[in-house]
Amino acid sequence: MTCARDFTDAELAAYVSETLSIERSVALENGLRTSTALRERLRGALATSDQGTLSVGSLWQQQRVSCPGRSTWAAYLAGELGGGLTGYLQFHLDEIGCRFCAANVADLQANDPDAERRTRKYFETSVGRLSQVTADGGE
Repeated sequence: MTCARDFTDAELAAYVSETLSIERSVALENGLRTSTALRERLRGALATSDQGTLSVGSLWQQQRVSCPGRSTWAAYLAGELGGGLTGYLQFHLDEIGCRFCAANVADLQANDPDAERRTRKYFETSVGRLSQVTADGGE
């Protein structure tokens, strides 16, 4: 049986901001069904989040500072990254359990795997073209 002490204040805040990992969210929701004390702690976390107070940690989570961009995830799935970055991305998905990035990866896997690479290639060739147009003063 789940008790209120099974979850930290940081986990409750992450749940409120929808950044808690799926597994911990499920466990928390199951605990909320049976624990009055846990429901009270969650009410407190909700009240704190409604006050508009910000910390460096909450800003970091809200702005998803540590979340890589979609093109980085596409390169990860294509196996185009070095070991250090690949290791970080695996850590970000598996250990941190970032729901936003997991959704991004799932979307990339469900779509055409070459679409992101083609988009990047078109962008890179367009950048060169745009700089020529700007240098010439227009076409």
